[in-house]
Amino acid sequence: NLGRVEGVRTDPQQIAILQLQRHIAPYPAGDVRAVASVDETIANLKAATLAASKKFHADFYGTSHGEMAIVGDFDAAEVRKLVTDLLDGWKSQADYAPVIRSVQKIEVVNRMTETPDKTNAFLFAGTPLALTQNDPDYPTLLIANQILGGDLKSRMWTRIREKDGLSYGAQTMLSAGVLETFAPFQFYALVNPQNTLKAEAAFKEELQKAVADGVTAQEVNEAKAAFLQEQVVGRSQDRSLAGLLANQARYGWTMQRTADIEAK
Repeated sequence: NLGRVEGVRTDPQQIAILQLQRHIAPYPAGDVRAVASVDETIANLKAATLAASKKFHADFYGTSHGEMAIVGDFDAAEVRKLVTDLLDGWKSQADYAPVIRSVQKIEVVNRMTETPDKTNAFLFAGTPLALTQNDPDYPTLLIANQILGGDLKSRMWTRIREKDGLSYGAQTMLSAGVLETFAPFQFYALVNPQNTLKAEAAFKEELQKAVADGVTAQEVNEAKAAFLQEQVVGRSQDRSLAGLLANQARYGWTMQRTADIEAK
């Protein structure tokens, strides 16, 4: 583990991701929501003890609160009995409570870290939005993200990868939770170091164009079709479907909620 963490110091992608995560969620060290620096992570690993690990396990682990979803060819009654026999009575000592982040006022920054021995640069940008999946704007923003940088037809990919030839790949991402009003909107591009500033300028220009001029009906229709197709493909994968079902169980939802969001 120490070797893996030390490797972050020289990996352009890991450095960029860590710096952005720490900036948009600036919680103090010791807060469970804080994103630890490399030095903090190493110090925490070195300070870890078997006794502390056992105590944490005894205090927090258990099946008092949880969901399980299984997808595949199995006997439901047999699995239910097995799970009950194995986990019945394993109670968590601490009460369950979700960890909630919120959008904080943060300074606009532009940082560059040199990694001289690496042939590629990783450009990573982002901002937290005060948004949850229950927000009326959520479905609209999913489509906006699809148009901006969600697939190979997106504006970012077309401009930065195909038109300007500045990047090996460019994408935007929007991730919103259910309970916390904290939804990072992020952009990344893998570039030749000499093209970093050009790729950054192209990203900002395309974002400003979208804000100023909006998008076309054709873009919206194509993005909706692509997004819906991705959802269908996702539900055809056992792993993705199991995750969806477990999440629905957690919040008391059914597939009707998924259908409602897609209809919007």
